[in-house]
Formats: sequence, structure tokens, C-alpha cells
Amino acid sequence: MIRNNCVYLLMLTAIILQSCNFQVDKTDGYTIKGSIEGINSGKAFLAKIDLVTNERVDIDSAEIQNGKFTFSGKVESPYLHTIFINNKLSKIHFFLENNDIEIFADINNLEHAKITGSREDSLFHSYKTEDIFDRKTGMEIMLNYPDYSFAAFTAYYQFQIHNIHADTLDIIMQGFKESVDKTVYYKHLVKLYNTLERVAISKPAPEFTIPDTKGNLIRLDDFKGKYVLIDFWASWCAPCRAANPKLVHIYNTFNKRNFTIVGISVDRNKDGWIKAIQTDELPWTNLSNLKGWDEVSNIYGVKAIPQNFLLDPNGIIIDKNIEIDNMIEKLNIILPVS
Repeated sequence: MIRNNCVYLLMLTAIILQSCNFQVDKTDGYTIKGSIEGINSGKAFLAKIDLVTNERVDIDSAEIQNGKFTFSGKVESPYLHTIFINNKLSKIHFFLENNDIEIFADINNLEHAKITGSREDSLFHSYKTEDIFDRKTGMEIMLNYPDYSFAAFTAYYQFQIHNIHADTLDIIMQGFKESVDKTVYYKHLVKLYNTLERVAISKPAPEFTIPDTKGNLIRLDDFKGKYVLIDFWASWCAPCRAANPKLVHIYNTFNKRNFTIVGISVDRNKDGWIKAIQTDELPWTNLSNLKGWDEVSNIYGVKAIPQNFLLDPNGIIIDKNIEIDNMIEKLNIILPVS
């Protein structure tokens, strides 16, 4: 169970916002009226994270005059958006839906903005960021709020980072109300759910062919006969990099016991990828298509990192998303000292 994934860090870091005064969802679109103290002019950018590429998509921009800005438009369904003020590092995250929404904030304290007018956002900000990825609290959100798009959003990440029993996955999926079934998050969740069925524990790991650091094409089948930990990571992923020293220790402890690690990076920049391998002194086989989130991450249902899959010598998935701190104990059981 890997809770500290990079997508959460990119999308939701340091959110402690207030939301209230929601209304019934409109059908004719949204208006966002923002008021920012401490700034007279500038530019506001409305953006979201694309669920396929995991990259920022700019939706609109607006001039700031006397500290105020306005956006208007229409969303297909409630969706997490972000407002950047002059592209500052600090930002405002909120669930956008077709309603009249007001945002009040201080330029030096954007993360404590007050947002009114969104039912979905009111629920979103009643939880802390880490709650969305916590197994117990995430389960509470998914089961108790089946009529909220936010619950499908939570499920989209919970399904990836926790080993949730198939029966429980079915209960969650069947529990969503018809209004949620029509949302963007639910549609992506269905695709993920179908993928996770194919990479569940006891299923054969999907085959792949990926270049290594020297351009040699490496196949998963090349490692048949060994226990293999497939580690999805990237050079820009802070939790991944923080885990690497422990992974190196694990590799050095077990690599003589018929065990190896195969790192699959979702990097795009080769220089950054190679530098991270060298800096972290990763001795195992490292692979990347250098396409970011690609066909390999897709077939494994990986939309957030780090994630891992443990395979037996026949290429069967025997565990997944093992916490680094629990991995030595797990491997000692599977691979005792002879």
C-alpha cells in the first residue's frame, strides 16, 4: 500500500481550504468570481490534470483587475481544477461544477482560500489531502458518498495504491448513484477497474518490451525463472527517489536469492532519468520508453507512482504495492536463506 504517490503531490499538496454555501447544480454552466487581496493586477489561469497524460491542461485565463477576476464556461461533470495566480507556486485547488462559485483569498495565503457555491467542493475540503489516499478514510468516502463525483475521484486513486479485495471493488463500483455513473471520473474509473482485473494478484503479469539505458530492448520474459519486483517510478517523483536507498538495500540483500528488480520509469527526459539512476546508484535493470505515461503503465493500470508488482519465477503476480518497510519481511518469507 503506497500512499505517498507523486500525482497526489503534484495535484493536491498543502490543501487546507474552507468551502460552504453550495447550491443545486446548474445546467447552463459555471461562473467563477475571484477576489484576491494583496494584488492589484496580473493574470489568473484555470487548469486541470488530464487523467490520461497526468499533465496540466490550461482551460482558461483571465486578467486580474483591482484584485478581481472572472471565469465562465461549462464542465461535463464536477472535476478537480486549479487556479494559478501569476503562475505562483502556491495555488487554489477546488472541485468545479456548473454553479456560481466565489473564491476569496490572500495572495500570500492562497492555500487557505474560502470557496463558496460548490456542493462537491464542500465535501472535498471537509477532508485533508492525505485522507484521499489513506485506506481507511478513503474507504469511508467511497462507501458513504456514492452520489458524489469526489467519491469516484477518491476511488480512482484508492484502487491503484491499495490492494482492495475484488468483492469490495465490486461493492464500491455498484454503489455509485446514476448521477455519478455519468461523470468523467467514473468513466475513467471503469477503465481502470477493468485493467486492474487483468493485473490482479494470481494473474500473469502483462508482457512488455522496453529499451534499457543503452537502447537494448528488454522483455519481461527475459527474467523468467526469478522473483521480480517491477518498480514504476520517475526521476521527478520525490517519494520514488526517497524510497530508492531502501530498494538498493533490498536488492543487495536478496539478489543472490533468485531475486531482481526491474525499474520502469515514466520519465520523458533521458538525461534526467540517467542522472537519477547514477545519483541513486540503482544497480538493477532500468527501462523506459521515455514517453511518460505510456502503453506499459496503461496495461498495468499505473496512473500514479511509485507502484510495484512482485512476480514469481513463472511471471505470476503474487503481490503488489508492497510498502518498502514491509518488503524485507515479505521477501524473507518467500526467499529464506538456504
